[in-house]
Amino acid sequence: MNKLNYRVLIVDDEPSSLVYVLMSLKELPFINEDIAIVNKPVQAIEYLKENEVDILILDMDLGDADIDGIKLAKLIPNPPLMVACSAHTDYVFKANEAGIYTYFSKKISFNALKAKMEDVVEMVDKRLDVKTRDVKSLRMKSLENKMIEIEVDQIYYAFVDDNKIDIFMAEEAYRCGGNLRALQSELPVAKFARPRRNTLVNLAKVDLVRTDELYLMKPRNTFPILMTRSYKENFKHQYEVYKQNNK
Repeated sequence: MNKLNYRVLIVDDEPSSLVYVLMSLKELPFINEDIAIVNKPVQAIEYLKENEVDILILDMDLGDADIDGIKLAKLIPNPPLMVACSAHTDYVFKANEAGIYTYFSKKISFNALKAKMEDVVEMVDKRLDVKTRDVKSLRMKSLENKMIEIEVDQIYYAFVDDNKIDIFMAEEAYRCGGNLRALQSELPVAKFARPRRNTLVNLAKVDLVRTDELYLMKPRNTFPILMTRSYKENFKHQYEVYKQNNK
């Protein structure tokens, strides 16, 4: 597995129906314990803009006459790996057509769910490996509506706030519109990781990692970047893998 654990978002209009599924997922050591749950499609889209999500579990009947799990799947740009979780089996074929990888019932046994999620995580890793490409530069539009070219290897870190992304290089910084998840999807997966929800760090620019904070190399070493509980273990794991692969 590429990560210590994988982050999950569940979209279900009746979260009370997920008690057994949630309990089972939290028993799996490779699933991050902070499983996010939203009950409205718009909440899912907003959450995905700013948060790192590896696996998106969708209920098919969302209690909305205008949008169900199939339509929501088609609305999400560059979605994480999607899984259908529903009490209804008549959605299965349509789910596959919408790009949903697999399906399981809310009444699935623990052993069956474990096997299913192991397969899902393997597919997440395969997708991430495809994204581990040697991207040299990014063309982005600044808030002043100017096109700028950013050399990927020169990025130290990026920080997002209120749909504005600040990208910090050695000396200069660029401010662009957008969200961190979209930026992260354009970058080599093996080289960038999040120590916290709103920050993305170039692992090649990390100088020191401590218990709850990290320091970047000069000249961006003037203050520590704090790591939050739900992100730091994965960040440390990805950093160690990066160092092993780049000796």
